[in-house]
Amino acid sequence: MVMKKTVPPEHGTRVGGASSAARSAADRSAAVARILADEPGMVEAALAAVTREIPAYANLDARQLEEVRSLIVWTLRRVLELWSVDGALDAGDLRMFRGVGAVRARDARPLAAVLRAYRVAALAFFDRIGERFPDTVPSRDLSALARVWLTVLDQSSEAVFDGYESTGRILSEDRERALRGLLADLLLGRQSHAGTLRARLRELDAELPSTFDLLVVSPAAGAAGSADDAARAAALAATALDARTAADRAGDLELTSLHTVMDGVGVALLKAVDPAALDRLTGAHALTGARLTGVTAATAPRDYRLALHGLRHAPPPARTERRVLDRGDLEVVALVTGHPDAAPARVTEAVLGHLAQDDDTRRTLDAVIYADGAAGAAARLHLHPQTVRYRLRRLATTTGRDPRTPWNRFVFQTALLTATP
Repeated sequence: MVMKKTVPPEHGTRVGGASSAARSAADRSAAVARILADEPGMVEAALAAVTREIPAYANLDARQLEEVRSLIVWTLRRVLELWSVDGALDAGDLRMFRGVGAVRARDARPLAAVLRAYRVAALAFFDRIGERFPDTVPSRDLSALARVWLTVLDQSSEAVFDGYESTGRILSEDRERALRGLLADLLLGRQSHAGTLRARLRELDAELPSTFDLLVVSPAAGAAGSADDAARAAALAATALDARTAADRAGDLELTSLHTVMDGVGVALLKAVDPAALDRLTGAHALTGARLTGVTAATAPRDYRLALHGLRHAPPPARTERRVLDRGDLEVVALVTGHPDAAPARVTEAVLGHLAQDDDTRRTLDAVIYADGAAGAAARLHLHPQTVRYRLRRLATTTGRDPRTPWNRFVFQTALLTATP
């Protein structure tokens, strides 16, 4: 009798399993190649879903969007790679995700939004798989892919959370430093999107007033003052001019007083400054400065540039007459020195305020300047001298300027010359 040699069942299973595993690996590699051929569509679908569904991502600028796109590309490729070889995230991957969390803590993007972005991107990816590759990825492999992606989400979320929290603790330990950094970013134009600014303020438990006064100060010696002198000047101004009590500050999120040192000068943001108190302060401590009112987060970069330029380039007559330059002074200095932010159309209103629209005031001022006094102006305008003097008093009250002094006279002349006909 001829006996057939049989293979033990466990051997048959192992051989069959190895063959099946090999086929599965080959199938997955082929599927990965097909999916990656659609990578641009995959990435854009995920990015669109993230920006559409997560408010914190809706107002990102071009650089930030490119950063998010790069992370989506990296995550997509890494997940597909791990799926094709039954792999897992390594220590380097986790360090990368911790770094992402640290960066997001520094730019104050909300942690919940960051973690949700990965989940939204994953859902968009699987929707695209189902739509474009229903026959490429069989259900068994699709289930394996889902397990890999869920594992990556779990591990990456933990790493992002760790990086975010550890960096956040460092930031919260020195909130004043973080707020000074926020002020610097605001004045340098690095905090350009309202949504991003709101998120950053929320992380710092702070609010900005809708408008504020911007004060730039330095020792009267100007450039001879040191950075320490500028820092003391800024701190002095912010503290002395903030009328709130310590109890008020403790319970109020609104940043009515904030200061830092930039470009060798002291900078203070205050909700409102009493001009008389500011004049007393600068006189008592030998300070010189520039003050702009009605500043907003959007206008702060230009206003800061104007103040810094004016503080450095105002001519001696301006310094003799005005210890603190206002918006009118700064617009005129920018215009006559050819500063890039100069705007002739802004000068008249900056100098004259609401009287810029008063034809009688403008005609009277023009006559006073060119007739060299109220009496000559009255004769030129066929008015009683008292009428001219009344208009000049109203002008002085509104603008804080006496047209009889050299610098104020020049500022008024410039305002009239740049006035829209």
